[in-house]
Amino acid sequence: MENELSRIDYIRELINDCRYDDAFEALEIAQEKEPENWELFYEYARLQFELGDYSSAVANYEELVEHHKSAIIFYNLGEAYEADGQTDKAIGAYLKAITINEKFPFAYKKLGMLFMARGDMDDAIEYFEDYLKLDIAQDEKELVSNVLKRIGK
Repeated sequence: MENELSRIDYIRELINDCRYDDAFEALEIAQEKEPENWELFYEYARLQFELGDYSSAVANYEELVEHHKSAIIFYNLGEAYEADGQTDKAIGAYLKAITINEKFPFAYKKLGMLFMARGDMDDAIEYFEDYLKLDIAQDEKELVSNVLKRIGK
């Protein structure tokens, strides 16, 4: 059947619809059948993050990057670290995201924000300037340009 949702698509729909208990149940069943399916680990970590269980999200993303490295997974790991109060590890994860994909704009912006929050304006400026060189929306460019003006560049 062409219109039938795959198992992973069904789980994603449950998460998008905020049906978290159903999503957990579907993920558990799916992981029993496909224990090596990295997409299931990804959705499980994403669900944990959505529910505010940041340390569990970190653990699942860390497991995931051991087997499947991508900019988006390192970025999400950085988000989980950041939410869990692990700023240094968040910076490391965002740096790995841009090492894998040097045109991944979200990681540059996050790095700029984290360095700015730390008071490291030179690094903040560097990452914000790199961010502005990427393919981003004009309103985003204006916002970040205004931030650069405020922090001294």
